[in-house]
Amino acid sequence: MWRIIFKCMSARCPVCGEVLCAHNKHELWGYYDPCEGCINPGFRKFRPIMEQVTESALEECECGRRHLDSVMAQVSMILIENGVIPKNARLRDAGVPLITPAFPLKSAPFLAEDSLVLLTPAITGKTAEMIITDVPEVKGVIRGDPSVTPGVMDSSMTPHVYDLLEGCDMRCDIIETPAGSMSIYRRQSRLHIEFSGGKNKKIEAAAREILSIRPETVLDATCGPGTLGIFALMAGADRVVFNDIWRDACEMTRLNLQINGFRKERFRIYSEDIRELPEILDEKFELCIVDPFPGVEVKEFLDAAGKLAERILLIQ
Repeated sequence: MWRIIFKCMSARCPVCGEVLCAHNKHELWGYYDPCEGCINPGFRKFRPIMEQVTESALEECECGRRHLDSVMAQVSMILIENGVIPKNARLRDAGVPLITPAFPLKSAPFLAEDSLVLLTPAITGKTAEMIITDVPEVKGVIRGDPSVTPGVMDSSMTPHVYDLLEGCDMRCDIIETPAGSMSIYRRQSRLHIEFSGGKNKKIEAAAREILSIRPETVLDATCGPGTLGIFALMAGADRVVFNDIWRDACEMTRLNLQINGFRKERFRIYSEDIRELPEILDEKFELCIVDPFPGVEVKEFLDAAGKLAERILLIQ
């Protein structure tokens, strides 16, 4: 049976109800820059943080921002006080700080309220609640192992997710493409992390293919939050079909299509095993994009894609 996922709804966060909107790099120019009064605490990454932290290093500037290291130092102190990490822990032991909105930066950011999601492997609900209460920059605390990717590899496996302990885990990555900026939202406890470096290799690979052949119909067969298929729409494709076996990914795709301004007439969304799509989709596409889950054997994926499209773009 077909499972087409689309509901016309406002772009509100399904976790906290916040209104989610599209961003571009121009409106956010200087968003994470310091004012004249902001202070870089100058912590050394490989020294125990408790040997370095001072009260002044944790103070918020009058502009309402703090350096990322000051924020993580306060997080570290809470984790140490509650026995989550040892007393000689370094700043990096506190976890992975994920800013939002995220885009390439030349230096560490100065953060405003609700601009960071914390991913840390060993933390209790009580400690997470303390962080949300005491550290205004942190909007959500997730418990999980950063080395294990959330999601599902294929239909025979149980999905892996992180635990959202407190707050909201919705983040936005702003991605620059040859067709303009796109805003890709994701629940970070449910979908993989993509760090905002200077270049997006997936977009570059997709751009080379899409801008050279200009396909009118595209199948994004393992779409995740929809990044590559949305780029195809931005680059001029008339219609894109999105598919991912992980239903949470499909929900993020739906949200991102709405936020980035695409009418439902230009897309459909399915939640199926890619290997079953040839029995479900009664049409042929000009291009099929396959961006597999890390570690997956892709032969069967490519066999299925070959039955559905004239050309295949494998993202590796």
